[in-house]
Formats: sequence, structure tokens, C-alpha cells
Amino acid sequence: MGRAARRRPKHLAMKLREIRYGLDNLSQDALIERLGLTDYINRGEISDFERGVREPDLLTLKAYADGAGVLVDDLIDDDFELPKKLPAAGNTKELNGKPQKRRTKAAMNTTTVTLWLDIENNDRVAREENRARRYIEKAHLKRYGMNKLNDREYDLTFSYQDDADINEQIYALLGAIKSEARGRKCSIKVNVREKGTDRYW
Repeated sequence: MGRAARRRPKHLAMKLREIRYGLDNLSQDALIERLGLTDYINRGEISDFERGVREPDLLTLKAYADGAGVLVDDLIDDDFELPKKLPAAGNTKELNGKPQKRRTKAAMNTTTVTLWLDIENNDRVAREENRARRYIEKAHLKRYGMNKLNDREYDLTFSYQDDADINEQIYALLGAIKSEARGRKCSIKVNVREKGTDRYW
């Protein structure tokens, strides 16, 4: 008899993204510094964690929980939603207690994009398509001020510092949507276009 697949929290990647956004919308590099993990992980690993490609080790997971002011249990319990305002938001100390160097914040830009999303259940079950869409809207799109234009199109608003930041945010969102769809046995077609420009992802 074969071994069952290792159980994994379904919403961990989403929660790790929520922590980074909830801690002053940090860049991935700034998050690593904030959590005191500069000697242990890099931004590529943060991206993998947020896309659900890999999971952090236990000590990294504890650093996330401590940095957010929540329990490790809160991160791995799929029935628990993180608070909208993290308990540790606004805290300017690293985990080792040393105050962070204050950086001059780059001016924030805002842009509106239109996301087109087509979801199809691999078994042609419309109910699963609707469930996947509802969850994606609630867990991933609402944080960007989702304005649903029709069954497949949404206007989303992003705040960002520079092109690298907006690219990072949008690709993380697309990765999360694709991961969620795969988990519900759905295939998707998705694209994002910035309003008023020819920039798209």
C-alpha cells in the first residue's frame, strides 16, 4: 500500500503574501530584512513561498508569524483568516530587537488594470468553476479594490513604487490565481492590461 501524499495547508501561500502586504506593503527584499532572515533566504525563495511552489522551513515560518504578530498555528490552519490589520503592522524593529534603518520611501504610484479571467473545470462541472471564481475573487482580487465588470473582467487598483514592484505584485497575483485553479481541478486563461497604456502581463 503506497504512502498518502503529504498534507499541506491550502492557504499558506496566500497568508504569506498577506503578511508582506500587511507589513507596510514591503518589497520581498525588505521583508527578508524585517524578518531577520538575510543570512538564510533570498527573494527568489520568498516568491516561491508566495506562489505556493515551495513551503518555508519551520524556523522561517516562525519568523513570518513573529514578524506579523500571529501564531504559527494561524498560518497553517486553513480555517483561520489573518486579521485585516496585522498586530505587528507599523512595528519598525527586526526580530532580533534592533531598530531597522529607516529608508526614504519612494513615492507610491497608483494604476488601474483590467484582469480578464476565464475558468473551466477539467471535468466540465460548472459548480466547481463558480466555486473557484468566488474564492479567487474573495482571497485574491478584493484586496485590489475589485470592480467586477462582467463574468470574466475585473478592474483592479495597484499601488506600487516602480516597474519592478508592479511586475512583482501582478506576477504574484497571477501565480496565486493559477495555483488556486489547479487546486480545484480547473484550467484558466488570464491576462492583465493596464488602462490607458499598452502595458500588459
